[in-house]
Amino acid sequence: MFEMSGLQVAWWFIIGVMMIVYACTAGFDYGATMITPFLRKESDRRITLNAVGRTWDGNQTWLVFIGGALFVIWPAVYATIFSGFYAAMLIILWSLFLRPPGFDYRSKIESRVWRRCWDWGLFISAILPMFAFGLAIGNIMQGVPIQFDPFDLRPYYDGNFWGLVNWFGIVCGLTSVAMGLMHAAVLLHRRTEGQLKRFYKKLHLIFSLIFLVLFIGAGFMVAFYIPGYTLIHADNSAVITPIGDVVNVRQGAWILSYAQAPWKAYPPVFAIIGVFAALILVRLRTAAEAFWASCVGVAGTVATFGAAMFPFVVPSSLKPNESMTVWNAARGMYKLEIMLYIAVILLFFILVYKIFAYRAVWMGKGTLNAEDIEKNEHEFY
Repeated sequence: MFEMSGLQVAWWFIIGVMMIVYACTAGFDYGATMITPFLRKESDRRITLNAVGRTWDGNQTWLVFIGGALFVIWPAVYATIFSGFYAAMLIILWSLFLRPPGFDYRSKIESRVWRRCWDWGLFISAILPMFAFGLAIGNIMQGVPIQFDPFDLRPYYDGNFWGLVNWFGIVCGLTSVAMGLMHAAVLLHRRTEGQLKRFYKKLHLIFSLIFLVLFIGAGFMVAFYIPGYTLIHADNSAVITPIGDVVNVRQGAWILSYAQAPWKAYPPVFAIIGVFAALILVRLRTAAEAFWASCVGVAGTVATFGAAMFPFVVPSSLKPNESMTVWNAARGMYKLEIMLYIAVILLFFILVYKIFAYRAVWMGKGTLNAEDIEKNEHEFY
């Protein structure tokens, strides 16, 4: 029913969309918990946590879906990323362990020390994953030190954790953190009232400017600092392997690819337009529209990474000709087609559930204040 190339591009698109949805949903609850420890009033901290806390756990559904899709569709990518970035993945995993007890147990005891400890626990569980995600993206764009065994075609990672710590990776990590803070500020501006709402309006301006500086700075580094990869020839033999390709490496190649594929330039443009639109809409007091504009900015930011690298998924810095691309990373047309049907059904039910959950939480009163916290002292976080 489908051609192999169509299925490969379809799965690249599906996984990309899931990353965008995850960044747009989990991004604001990560950002909110990064802000919480710096709020002076306990009531403000509880309002902030409850503005995102009632839906935070459902947002992690997309991360599970992404991991499962990588395992089934791009097994070599899954093996390479999870083994090569093992230390970074463990940091993300162990920091995420702090989120369920942080939300659920923080307000169970009337103790300032107890609550402040969980505030910082939630802060750690947010800033480490956000930074690590950006760090990983920055390193993937530079190329990962992988190579394939010529006999069994197993991928091997020849780097270490400290190899991930470089200037471009750090800038991408900081950009990811700033994006989460910006997105959280616009959501909290939408979900709060009075003085706290005005406070988040100011924070949104500050974090948006920081994000734009970092995002544009990262773009200049892509153009003038890091190497880029160009697929000169893809091996279309019957047995698809990552060894028959011809790849050229040169500085600025990711940006130069915009000339051959103009559609790649749209995501960064949408990212910047979305951020500026959110800034304008916040000033026009249209909080809901500002939030959706921010979602466009976040989506454009994540899509910028995927579009610039297409068709590469994990380029190899050791042997560029053994880079993993959309064309050679996937295995088996039958598997891609069957999993596509399953994925469409699963996505439908997940989206229906998520829409129902958000409507159930916010359909009545769309904002929170100190009185709401007092009325629901033992039910709210």
